Amino acid sequence: MHEPRSVAVFGSCTTRDNFNSRFNPDYKTRYDVRLAANQTSVITMMSPPLDTDFTPTRPMSEYDQWNIRSDLSREFLPLLADLKPDYLILDFFADIHFGVLRLEDGRYLTNNRWKTWRTDLYQRLKETNGFERVRIFDDPDDYFTLWAEALERFAAFVAEHCPDTKVVVHCGFNTDELVPPGTTRPVPLRAFKKGSRIDVPVANRLWARLDDHAVSTYGWDAIDLRDEGYLTDADHPWGPFYVHYTMDYYHRFLAELDVIDLRDRVDPEVHERIREIAASGHEHAVAYARQWAETTRTQEERISELEGLGVLRSVKFALGQRVRQARARKKDSKTDAAKERR
Repeated sequence: MHEPRSVAVFGSCTTRDNFNSRFNPDYKTRYDVRLAANQTSVITMMSPPLDTDFTPTRPMSEYDQWNIRSDLSREFLPLLADLKPDYLILDFFADIHFGVLRLEDGRYLTNNRWKTWRTDLYQRLKETNGFERVRIFDDPDDYFTLWAEALERFAAFVAEHCPDTKVVVHCGFNTDELVPPGTTRPVPLRAFKKGSRIDVPVANRLWARLDDHAVSTYGWDAIDLRDEGYLTDADHPWGPFYVHYTMDYYHRFLAELDVIDLRDRVDPEVHERIREIAASGHEHAVAYARQWAETTRTQEERISELEGLGVLRSVKFALGQRVRQARARKKDSKTDAAKERR
């Protein structure tokens, strides 16, 4: 039995949840997560640290306070250099969902509305106009330029201090649909849970630009399940959200990481066969997702068409459908009876 591979995660719950026994009960037999940075922008991480303290302005867990301290101190970088893990897994959730705050002295911190906003530090900066909000949605090209320059320095740091670490980009995506309990038809996330809204197609295009740049520029491995049609889950442990996927997603992620890991453990020919098996599963999942999307689209168009008829015409149409179906059943019954007499 091989020792579990050491793992560092730079990203969000999108990646970290895959290494949680609630999602993948036996992951610890293969992987040991020893370091993480949560919800920190690449731009922030490669900015000089902020040696400042803060006080929560409302009750906050120790974990959330650690998130803020880690974001300010950039502690992840020296800890990563010391650890030199087998795998460093990245996702760029923070750059899509938060963006950064550019301070007057040119340093950055992640614009985390869930955590940083709930501190006296943020309130002081806001009252003194001590920052400029920088979001990818406001100027995608300028943000990408800033982010790509930071990623270049991040990649150089990893190459220098962790030359044997394999970097894996976890290609992220948002989903705005879920299937409520006891039903089979997906509904918009906003109809099930209130909260902040994003333009999902736009956000996913911007996210894909970051992921694709990271993979193509630095030759890093990727786990990419974007086209398999995953929805969010009403029963997700943290609740439904754009990146809280159905439970089968986390099993698929770990299987894809296993394929990458086996490349160094087995004969190249054997690994190629394993990769082909995994690819066939991916192919089936994509085909199923497309079929599901087409069925859903047809249903939505039909519903819109019926809604456009008005109440009276819709009722007449529905009654007509019932009559036609009854006639069809009667005809089928007569046909079956005639066959039996023969």
